[in-house]
Amino acid sequence: MPVEHRVLEIEEIEIRASGESQEQRFVSGVGIVYNKEVEIWPGFREKIRNGAFSDTLKSGAEVKSFFNHDPNQVLATTKSNPALTIEDTDKGMRFEAPIPPTTYGKDLEINLDRKNVRGASFSFSVDDEGDIVTRDEKGVYHREIVKATIYEIGPVTNPAYPQTKVGLRSAEESYNEIQNRYKESENVVDTSDIELRKKSLYLLERGL
Repeated sequence: MPVEHRVLEIEEIEIRASGESQEQRFVSGVGIVYNKEVEIWPGFREKIRNGAFSDTLKSGAEVKSFFNHDPNQVLATTKSNPALTIEDTDKGMRFEAPIPPTTYGKDLEINLDRKNVRGASFSFSVDDEGDIVTRDEKGVYHREIVKATIYEIGPVTNPAYPQTKVGLRSAEESYNEIQNRYKESENVVDTSDIELRKKSLYLLERGL
């Protein structure tokens, strides 16, 4: 499955200091909220079930944290020193990333101090048969992600801006893929159902 990107506004993101000199600072927040359906694209709503990423996290696969969804602005990974830490709960996925002493790290600290950081981004792919898609009477697609692989999670300065570029483009691609997949499933003919109907018609014609 393709890698998908989401950029969402979150309620709270924090900065804290650690160590004897308090020099090492961390950014933390709940980057993914579980069991909450949100509109990803007009006519397309999505929610992520708690535990969807548990296999990835248990496997020890490396997860990265970027600032502003930029792979050139790496904050940390789960294999760094100091490392990105992830806490997976029933309510959501919380991340805490050490802020490196770089130019973009300082930019992040300033924006955090000024309360300019209001969102989080994450990248993932849905495993085979890892989602459930339905369509309601209004034609809106509802997708529940039940099993997926997480690759990256981190803070964004303004969730509205990167959404217009990365997040919305990915959401549109996801919507098109879901729409095509659903249409294909509607066009699939169940041959066992045809044989059952033929048998029922045969018995009906003979009064059996």
